[in-house]
Amino acid sequence: MKTKLILFLLLFIGISSIAYSQDTISSKDAKDFIGETKIIRGIVASVFVSNKGTVLINFDEAYPNATFVAVIKPGNNGVSYADVKKGSIMTITGKIEEYNGKPEVILNDQSQILKVE
Repeated sequence: MKTKLILFLLLFIGISSIAYSQDTISSKDAKDFIGETKIIRGIVASVFVSNKGTVLINFDEAYPNATFVAVIKPGNNGVSYADVKKGSIMTITGKIEEYNGKPEVILNDQSQILKVE
């Protein structure tokens, strides 16, 4: 009985990790999923706040060579990026859109920031 339980748990963990990995994409691959809602994980290259208050979190390389951008619009006080800095590994979720030829996700809610390492 104990062996069956252990085998079941190992199978469940294996299936769960496969399902997670299929839903999570690299920030470098986000360009291939325009229009889809995904979990995106990547390395923060820079964080920039414009004069108008738009926050741009550039992944993999700094602007203008970022492969992916997470955007927090001005006045959106519901999203904190205080823990996000250059070199952080960030995992977010949202609908991937294209803006000026680059994939981006607009962060409207703190729940979209899944993890900052």
